[in-house]
Amino acid sequence: MGNKLPARILRGILCLAFWIFVWQMLALAVRRALVLPTPLAVAKTLLALLGEGEFYLVCLWSLGRIFAGLLIGLLAGVLLAACCAASRLADALVSPVISVIKATPIASVIILMLYVIGKSAVPMVATLLMVIPIVFMNVRRGIGAVPESMREVAAVYGFGRGKRMRYLILPSVLPYFAASCRSALGLAWKAGIAAEVICTPALSIGNALHDAKIYLESEALYAWTIVVVLLSVLIEKGVVLLLSHLSEKGGVSVAEA
Repeated sequence: MGNKLPARILRGILCLAFWIFVWQMLALAVRRALVLPTPLAVAKTLLALLGEGEFYLVCLWSLGRIFAGLLIGLLAGVLLAACCAASRLADALVSPVISVIKATPIASVIILMLYVIGKSAVPMVATLLMVIPIVFMNVRRGIGAVPESMREVAAVYGFGRGKRMRYLILPSVLPYFAASCRSALGLAWKAGIAAEVICTPALSIGNALHDAKIYLESEALYAWTIVVVLLSVLIEKGVVLLLSHLSEKGGVSVAEA
């Protein structure tokens, strides 16, 4: 593993250099900075942003909104899945609503929410509505994956709710929950940023992207886009590491998800 790490880093640097070279050639071919600025111009704008205190405040506010929606969506998805697994009536009432939420375009959700709640809360609500169906379906699948033979053994030995949860439900659900977290994270981030672009709440990455577009600041538009991508990658890596740690404690590999 130690011998492979330098090779992987070198390969990553070479790939990055290649695509920056392609970007530079395209910018020289187009010769319209408004459409495609050069990598150097975007890098200068990005460095200028990194030197501003407001930049970090904007990123923190966007992360806070999106993570709030993500956490609420995870909790709501798990609770709804557990209720539906325990009650046919709850399943009959909730499952159609989940299907409708899943089928509704995120842009429609964002616009509808603007009529109902304040624009600062729209990114959070849009995020949790994207997360709930993914978590709900995966957790339901995990609960249903508990082998019938194991259920019978638990009934024979008189397992209480606590033991059933610990030895039957959690080991079965954890891989599905981990997979739902990884899937929901990317969609939550995209939905949250899209909502910010449409709603333009104060102190948000989406508002910065919107302003860059309105004022034809191409370098700023590209720089903020790079920030979005980098934050997405860093957050995903961090969540994967956290899930791997939790899964190892639970005796389950995230790779199984």
